[in-house]
Amino acid sequence: MTQRHSRNTGFTLLEVMIAAALGIVVVATGLAVGTQLQRRALFEEQTTMALTTGRTLEELLSSQVARAGAGMGNTPVSFADNDDRFGIEVWSNPSAEPFFTSDGDYVPPDAGKKQPASDALRLYWGNSGALISLEGCGVKGSSVRQGTDQFCMAPNSSSGLNPPTGQPFTLAVLANANEQSACALKVTNVNPGANLLTATLGTGSLTTGGCALGDSDVYWTGTDWLIMGLEGVAYRVNWKDGIPTLEALPSGATEWQVVSRDVEQLKVRQAVVNLLDVNAAPRWFPEPDLSLSTPPRPAISDCTAGDLATVCQVETPDFESFDTPETEKIRQRRLQQRVREVEITLVVRTRRSNRDVTEPDVQDEDGFFKDGYKRRTFTFRVAPRNFGVAGLVPPAPTGVTP
Repeated sequence: MTQRHSRNTGFTLLEVMIAAALGIVVVATGLAVGTQLQRRALFEEQTTMALTTGRTLEELLSSQVARAGAGMGNTPVSFADNDDRFGIEVWSNPSAEPFFTSDGDYVPPDAGKKQPASDALRLYWGNSGALISLEGCGVKGSSVRQGTDQFCMAPNSSSGLNPPTGQPFTLAVLANANEQSACALKVTNVNPGANLLTATLGTGSLTTGGCALGDSDVYWTGTDWLIMGLEGVAYRVNWKDGIPTLEALPSGATEWQVVSRDVEQLKVRQAVVNLLDVNAAPRWFPEPDLSLSTPPRPAISDCTAGDLATVCQVETPDFESFDTPETEKIRQRRLQQRVREVEITLVVRTRRSNRDVTEPDVQDEDGFFKDGYKRRTFTFRVAPRNFGVAGLVPPAPTGVTP
């Protein structure tokens, strides 16, 4: 007979402890790598979202700037006394402008927290969908106004400017390229049958300028008067609650609306042409990178009396007339009428910060502080198509067809 011997086999306590320790190391390493990969994937996703947001806003703003000034070009629109507005206007310090702060909800950037400053932008354009041509109320060449608040329309005019149900009026613009003037007006009724439009000039008191002239004045004669619905939008970057938010206020709205919570900065520059030499390179406002012997050029809204003869000077063609003496306001207005191109820069950042790569007091190659946010910068230029064909233009040389 064969005798078999058996003995107990297995792992010793030391082996179990070593295996457990190795297992913990492997699991911990896997969790750390997985967490890092997940975090990286999250930030890559946010970076992609920032790129998408920037491109979408670029398309939106480009289309709006391109049609700014439709119906009135770069002619100022009189809303009330001391309230003339252009198709494109830029402010370098929105916190000083009641238009952007009157709602009490605006918070400017905090320089102490390294929050970048932004410009504010306002655009206006006419809606040609309900375009109305005016004609003399009597014989040809007579005034297009009949009394204080009635205007005579061409036959078969559209009734599209009639106020919507429940609305007291439709905001519109009355413009005449020959007069280089435009007036805001509140349309209360359009009667195509009687060829009459009822409206109040201005949104406030208008006692000066062409818009304040009486109905019998020669200012209102001619056949080049047009009325279009007035649309527009204003943009600002609000730092309320410490979160930069691009907000918009459409024309007629009473509350600012959130456009994007990813836009950290909005900067706008305007290119001004020389009417005596339209082929010369335009001057950009603002322009900080001038020669050492020339001070930086400010934004048009910041041109002061000390800048009138230097960086904010304006040529005076024989065909242009303006009020004297030339004040800061008049100089800014003349520069604004020469704007032919706009440059917009948007800085879009991710919504979350990567705390593992923060160096709050160190700047990266683009000049941003390393606070953990990823940023993408979008800079684009737009030539407003309506500014090239309206407003001040040099007369054609003798014998040359324009």
